[in-house]
Amino acid sequence: MFRVKLIRVEGTLKDVTLFGLEDLKDKRIVFLSTKKTEEQIKQINPFLSSVVIKKRYPSTLDITIEQAAPYIYLKADPGLLVLNLDGRIMQKIKDIKGNPILPYLTYFQKFNYASYQPGDIIDLREIKMALIFVKKVTDAGLKVNTIDIDGVGVIGLHLKGKTILFSSEKDVESQVYQMEQIVHQFKIQGKDFKKLDLRFNRPVLELIE
Repeated sequence: MFRVKLIRVEGTLKDVTLFGLEDLKDKRIVFLSTKKTEEQIKQINPFLSSVVIKKRYPSTLDITIEQAAPYIYLKADPGLLVLNLDGRIMQKIKDIKGNPILPYLTYFQKFNYASYQPGDIIDLREIKMALIFVKKVTDAGLKVNTIDIDGVGVIGLHLKGKTILFSSEKDVESQVYQMEQIVHQFKIQGKDFKKLDLRFNRPVLELIE
């Protein structure tokens, strides 16, 4: 039977080592599940955002990878969980020395630091929504410092001198669209706001006087 003899990796990895490839050597390529193997590689390499495996008979695997970017520090007890955009834990750290490069997220329920490991996914709807909001606000040219999720449907993003409130009960796309339009319009007009509340049908603005 055909067995895996050659593994070719495409993609760029910076300052990390890719684990798990040696375990694929000499496996029967016909019976190897690409989907299951992709997830296993992501699990043991939490710095990856995407893994795609293609079989090239008789004995080659082509693996295309993308490296994930860290997005937030999720506060745990007693430390921090570094999450990527998918909510996967990339790293566990006890503390930050110097200025933090990522925003801190405080959830209304405490996370036990010891209960989670790199590769695990935080599969909570509010946190996944918060990650999307952080990305979209960042893409709009704003820097998020902290995020609060209070347990009553409010996802608060706190920036320097301003706050943006989202709702976990409303559609993500509509809130993102409203935020993008308002931020863009204010930049054109040379104005700024202190608070933008997107939890209602019509956004509520508190302007900087």
